[in-house]
Amino acid sequence: MRICIEVYVDFICPWCLIGKRQLAQALTQLRAERPEVQVDVSWRGVQLLPALPVQGEDFHDFYLRRLGSEQAMGLRQAQVRQAAASVGVELDFGNIPRMPNTADAHRLWQRACQLGSPAQLDELLEWLFACHFLHGGDLGDGATLLGLAEAAGFGSTDLVSSLQGDETPFHCDLPGAAQQGVPSFVMGKGLTLSGAQPVVKLLASLRQALDAAAGATAARILVPAERVPEPGKRILIEAQGKSLVLFNVDGRFHAIDDSCPHQGASLCGGRLEGEVIQCLAHGLRFNLTTGLLLNSTQLRVGRYPVEREGEGLAILIPSREVSPCSP
Repeated sequence: MRICIEVYVDFICPWCLIGKRQLAQALTQLRAERPEVQVDVSWRGVQLLPALPVQGEDFHDFYLRRLGSEQAMGLRQAQVRQAAASVGVELDFGNIPRMPNTADAHRLWQRACQLGSPAQLDELLEWLFACHFLHGGDLGDGATLLGLAEAAGFGSTDLVSSLQGDETPFHCDLPGAAQQGVPSFVMGKGLTLSGAQPVVKLLASLRQALDAAAGATAARILVPAERVPEPGKRILIEAQGKSLVLFNVDGRFHAIDDSCPHQGASLCGGRLEGEVIQCLAHGLRFNLTTGLLLNSTQLRVGRYPVEREGEGLAILIPSREVSPCSP
């Protein structure tokens, strides 16, 4: 299964940098529990401050005028620093000399998205954030922007034509995106979250978008804490008219159909080697992560995503009814 995520950002917004780190953590957790899911992330530029002069403004003066007092500015920056520190980013607003006009930065980014690989784009995005927040660079300066692009593996000749060097605003791909705020996350077919959301909220929304993409809300077989198998162990679950085996392999949980797809023999008593279960009836060996028979792309055993549910677990199956597992 594949899900597409669009994230709308401005490179001078600290919440966008924080949101990028939070999304990365949520995606790491999603891949651990649902390794079969492919995630495509596209970053879209939004110019929050199109009225800024092309040369930008003094950073301190900009925020003092915006927030009204030194005290209000200090409180706001302390709040942002605390949120950034929680995701491993140390911010020092005293090192930022100017609030730049980001129109050309977004035009360069838009062009780079047409040319670069995902790895190049992620590196360029990191450079753009770091330039403003960590190195005191000017994202309104064309030479600076081209230097950042070259550091990410782009040729400056491919991007120089995207720079206008004037006060022409950058028009976002999504009309009205600035009004809904940044960062803004659009997951799958229209599920939208605005603001730097906690990792747990992003992860829940990713699950919801995946369920919607599957065409129906997945049912959840609930496994209470007392039934969760210890590492190296397994349990047989009878629920939703199905027989499933839940494995714990070094803290990673896998749920598969108990019935071998070859001739229906039980897999619960099979020989487990790492993340491979061997059917005792005919010796067929299946990868618990993919469900596939080893050295085959055709024969597979049914497998189901497993999520944390409080102190217990939940196994997602294609059904509308939710029921607890048998004691």
